[in-house]
Amino acid sequence: MIKAYFRGYSVSRIVGNQSKLGIIAIIAFCVVCRGSHITWDDLLQTHPDERYINLVATSIEFFGTSSDANGSESRLNPFYWPDTKTTRGIEIPRGEPRLFAYGHAPLYLRVVVAKGLSFVGKFLGTIDDYVLRHLFLSGDSLEILQMVVVGRYLSVLADCITLLIVYFIAKKLEGKLVGLMSAGLFAASVQFIQQAHYGTFDSLLTTAVTAVLWVLVLYVESGKVRYLNIAGGAIGLAVGIKATALLLVAPAFTAILCYEFVRVEDVKLRVARKILELFIVPGLYALGVFIVCNPYAVIEWKEYLSNIALQSYMVRGLVDWPFILQYKNTTPYIYHIIEQGRWTIGWPLTIFMYAGTMVLGKQVISRFPLKKTGYDVAQRLVLLIWVLSYFMLIGGLYVKYPRYMLPIIPIQIIFAAILLVRILKISVTYGLPVVLVVVSTTAVYAIEYVRMYEQPHPWIVASNWMYRNVDIGDTVLIEKWDHPLPMPQVRQLDKLVFKEGFDTVAMNLAELPDTEQKFTPIVEDIVQADYIIVASNRNYGPVYGNSELFPYSVKYYQGLFDGTLGYSLALAETRHPSFSGISLRGDPIGSAGINLRDDKKHYDYMHRSVVADESFTVYDHPLVLVFYNESKLGYDHMMEVIIGKQ
Repeated sequence: MIKAYFRGYSVSRIVGNQSKLGIIAIIAFCVVCRGSHITWDDLLQTHPDERYINLVATSIEFFGTSSDANGSESRLNPFYWPDTKTTRGIEIPRGEPRLFAYGHAPLYLRVVVAKGLSFVGKFLGTIDDYVLRHLFLSGDSLEILQMVVVGRYLSVLADCITLLIVYFIAKKLEGKLVGLMSAGLFAASVQFIQQAHYGTFDSLLTTAVTAVLWVLVLYVESGKVRYLNIAGGAIGLAVGIKATALLLVAPAFTAILCYEFVRVEDVKLRVARKILELFIVPGLYALGVFIVCNPYAVIEWKEYLSNIALQSYMVRGLVDWPFILQYKNTTPYIYHIIEQGRWTIGWPLTIFMYAGTMVLGKQVISRFPLKKTGYDVAQRLVLLIWVLSYFMLIGGLYVKYPRYMLPIIPIQIIFAAILLVRILKISVTYGLPVVLVVVSTTAVYAIEYVRMYEQPHPWIVASNWMYRNVDIGDTVLIEKWDHPLPMPQVRQLDKLVFKEGFDTVAMNLAELPDTEQKFTPIVEDIVQADYIIVASNRNYGPVYGNSELFPYSVKYYQGLFDGTLGYSLALAETRHPSFSGISLRGDPIGSAGINLRDDKKHYDYMHRSVVADESFTVYDHPLVLVFYNESKLGYDHMMEVIIGKQ
């Protein structure tokens, strides 16, 4: 009898711990996918936003001011370079204004963590591990490299926190099974895996947004005002990361209406008291947290608003930068869904994300009025309002970076998991295969994407090739707006190699207007150059996509690629996820309709015919092409090819 009791107790305990073991396994998978290959670009910061954020972070100091104690001269001010040296191992501008179009809260967080780790590093002595040495700023490590490592690990940590919040929200709505499936699908989402490898602020923003929604879900269930105050503070934090988080006011307002004016029977409280408790106090919490985390957004409010205005011009397409022109002929809303299906998430999960959103929306509408239903409908409505309001505003912008959708994807994944589990409950025969397809394809894509990081970055491979094959003094043409190659410093044979000695000239091929006068100096450079570097499709992609705006640039690229300008392809390098020999990367050359003269020694033609959004590929798996001036053709011939006259 005693044995039977302990045997039964053990079984029940195992069953009770299944969800705990499951979430632990999912968190471990999340950490491995995001935390492995932190040095995927040899810490050379191939993401320009990450590079700039880290450069600013090196100048932030929490103690002391510059010689002029003005607020604008403070070493805490993101809008001004300090006028005295504050960095270690790197030079920065002095005493000049600077743009900083990012939130200040994660900038200060990065600096605080880095300073704390540096303090701990003083007691650790010499550290042999490459990553840990930079993490604790040990020995001859550069300060900016510490910021790279700290920033990327903060992104990993943010994703792990988001995963837990997703689990708690889904579990609250539909139970443990939906919670585990939601967390697992989030852990395997390629778009989040990629962003967690960057030390930018997108992962942190998603965490803050998801935390706000979790607290609002708790508020709708309990009606406790403290949850509303916490949500207000969290909204202030989220806005301090990115201004678009102001849209969280919509689900917050919905939560208040759902509980206070629909579900509560006691409405005898005075209107003034309700306004104070439900709107003014949470609003003050939001404002207070925002000011504490972003003091110079208030002190330098003109600079802060001008930076937001500049970003507003950009996202509305009011500038003609090449990475903006790629969206000229794209369809609002649909573009995001297609990019998610083809590249950033995968079609199976994407389909159920949007199907789940529509099904849940229909169910919520069908259960109105809310007063006759439970708080669970109100919770779903709060989440639905967030997804719809954000998608309708951000998805309709001219600029459609896939990462703009990150703040709503965790909630959409929950909607997908709810739909999948309901199908499974209706029919195991049909539901189980569907669930397996969605989960397995998402997981396989994630694993293969992470495996891609085991290969060296294409820009590093191309840089090493140049250091081995290009003679010092040779003229190398690069493209403005793209990453200049060779990389300034590449780790080769445990030594740092520098690009001094190369004569590099940047060509502004995506500049408007596209005229003969524009190409006169460009052709002169092409005639004299030894090599032309096309680091990615950042320029020729939008040029071919807007051929009516770039009649001459199109001819230049076609002449370069097909050999008419006398240049031959010397190197084509990329990396990409693949499965069973099937490339999971698009072909930017073939999709643009470009004829490439190549004997297949250099270029792999096995990529998919469609091409991904440039911002998805350019930072961690671009296609870099190196052309050699083989024929040394003259100026008149090249002008004939490009302009069409001698």
